Amino acid sequence: MVIGNMQEFREQQMGKVKKREEEEKRIKKGIYQMHVMIDAQSQETFDKERKKTEKQNPGLKEEREKSDLRRREAKKTDAQTEMEKMLSVGRKFLSMNSQTV
Repeated sequence: MVIGNMQEFREQQMGKVKKREEEEKRIKKGIYQMHVMIDAQSQETFDKERKKTEKQNPGLKEEREKSDLRRREAKKTDAQTEMEKMLSVGRKFLSMNSQTV
């Protein structure tokens, strides 16, 4: 292979590299836009399905809220009993230490 002007050859090659970089940027931008569109469509579909199920079962939402409220109350009481247990253990420990001294 015979290369005439080295400077001209380099410029041609760099031009090709720049074109490829620009093409790669356009492809990445297109892929990103496609992902955004798919996510938006998925969200729209999800919202439509959720609205449809809410219309079909209006009592279902209230039932979920009630069960969530019961769970929260149960967690609070569980935490409260744990605190009471720790306090009673602490009292026992203090009473044992005061007897040994």
